[in-house]
Amino acid sequence: MRKSALITLLVTVMLSLVASAFAREITKDELSKALDAHPEVVLDFLRAHPVEVYEAAEAGMKAKEQAEKQELRDAELAKPLAPVMDPSRILVGRLGAPIAVFTYSDFFCPFCARAAKTMDALEAAHPGQVQLVFKHMPGHEFSRIAALYFEAILKQSQEKAKKFHDLVFASQQALAKTGEDGLKKVAQEVKADMSRLNADLKSPELAARLDADEKEAAGFGFQGTPTFIVNGVSLEGAQPLSEFEEIIRLTTKR
Repeated sequence: MRKSALITLLVTVMLSLVASAFAREITKDELSKALDAHPEVVLDFLRAHPVEVYEAAEAGMKAKEQAEKQELRDAELAKPLAPVMDPSRILVGRLGAPIAVFTYSDFFCPFCARAAKTMDALEAAHPGQVQLVFKHMPGHEFSRIAALYFEAILKQSQEKAKKFHDLVFASQQALAKTGEDGLKKVAQEVKADMSRLNADLKSPELAARLDADEKEAAGFGFQGTPTFIVNGVSLEGAQPLSEFEEIIRLTTKR
C-alpha cells in the first residue's frame, strides 16, 4: 500500500476509534493537525490497535479491488474485448453460438484443470449455446510442448482434441514426470494420426499460433492463467460457474 494511502487509512480508522471515545465527533482536520504536531502518535496508535488497523487495511484493499474490477467490467460491457476468432480453433460448439468463450490456459496449471471442469459445466447448462476457443499462455517449456500437441491434434479432429485436453488436465502430475513420452501416449489413446501429428509439431504455423495467443493475452493485460473472455468480458482465475452466468446475464442485455 502506498504511504499516502496508508496515512489516509490510518486517519480514517483513528477518527472512528477516537470519535467513539468522545461525546462529540472528531473532525478529520482536527485529527490531521494533531498528527502533524505529534507524529509519534501514529506509532502509538499502531501498537495499541494492531487488529483494528489490519482489519481496516484488509477491508480497504478488498473495496479497492472490487471497485477496480467493477470499473473494468463496466468498460468491457461498453466496449467488449475482441480476440482473434479462427473458426478452425473452436474446441467446443459451433461458430456463431450465442455464448462465446475464449480460454487462455496452461495445460500444467492446476487452476486451469479446475476451470476446464467449469467449462464442461457451462456447456452442460447451455447445450448447443456455447462456443469455446482454447488459447494458450504456457508458463514453461513443457506446457508449450503440450499446447503444440493439442493444436496439432485439433487440426485433425475437434473431438480428438477435446479428449486430449481432458486427459492431459486429468493427468497433470503423472505427465509432468513422464514428459513428452506421456504426451505421445495420450495422443495415441485419443487415436490421433501420429505421422501427421509428428509432422505438424514441427510446423512454424503452430508455433506462430502460440506466440500470437501470448501476444494477444499480453495486449489485453492478462497476467495469469486461467483467464477467460466471455462475450467480450474478461474473467480471471478458476471462478465458479455463477461468475460466468453473471457475465452471460449482463451481456445478453446489451
